[in-house]
Amino acid sequence: MDIILFTDNKALIKTFTGIKGGKDLSITAHPHGELKKALKRNPANVFLYIDMGSFPAKEHGKILKSLQKPEGFAFGVIDGKGSIKDPAGIFHLGASDYIGKDLLKKGLDARRIREALTFREIAAQEESAVKTEAHYIISGKDWGKIKAGNEYTFCMMLLELDNKKEMRQSFGGEKLNDILASFQKFVADSMAPHKGKIWMWQDYGGLILFPFDGESCDAILACVRLMMNRNIISAEHFDTDILLSYRIAMHLGNTVYKKRGDTGNIISDAINSVFHLGQKYADPESFSITNALAPFIPQGLEKLFVPAGEYEGRKILRMRRPIY
Repeated sequence: MDIILFTDNKALIKTFTGIKGGKDLSITAHPHGELKKALKRNPANVFLYIDMGSFPAKEHGKILKSLQKPEGFAFGVIDGKGSIKDPAGIFHLGASDYIGKDLLKKGLDARRIREALTFREIAAQEESAVKTEAHYIISGKDWGKIKAGNEYTFCMMLLELDNKKEMRQSFGGEKLNDILASFQKFVADSMAPHKGKIWMWQDYGGLILFPFDGESCDAILACVRLMMNRNIISAEHFDTDILLSYRIAMHLGNTVYKKRGDTGNIISDAINSVFHLGQKYADPESFSITNALAPFIPQGLEKLFVPAGEYEGRKILRMRRPIY
């Protein structure tokens, strides 16, 4: 394994290059300015150590994002100045090691490097299992190349109102129908900027599809906004004294695409999964995602999601509940 250190710190270079790792570990050091060029290369069989102290603090986020490319670099972070306030958070961003100032003082050896490599190997196996399950068939950034009758990978979002019984008891048929129609229009308008389209709808909620480009799922951010702004949404968009309560479930999976209204005979494990998650497992007023979407949580939002058990063989993450 090629271990490449990017730093301008001469003492750090001496520490790393002095590690005796045997024939299977090759450790070299390069100036921090060469990192950008290295990120364009094939990441296979390479482990990068990034000395954050050699880079301006304003560039740290950009560097971590660059390392999260779809091909997936293996990397560790060196924080000799203790400038990273949440070291655990970098592991959510894909890091396999964190070396702080205390460990640097104590000293590094080949055992520590091998532990990081083992950690990365285990994480890569888990990521591979998620991607294998999905068998991505890229649908793109928008709907331009999606054709009815073909199978694609979509970000799937199930959104349903929770307080159905309360709404039926509080409103007459015509008033309830108006509110539900307004809710459907609100969902469609809210998801349209993120390329989302309502695909199936049944009175109190439905399934929204988002094209998937293999790199991101911006719909996650849109759903976070829906959960954070529920009170404001109820007040601004709906003529009712009842606070709207809804749950959201998301999954990444494949289905044959057909036009809305022509979906009755579609058989899809992914569609069943998102419906089961939303209707049978998720709590009211919650936003849950399967582990298939975990790698695509937008940067900076990772800490919003916490483990919420396992359902139908998949690990589930739930967004932390907002405090109103």
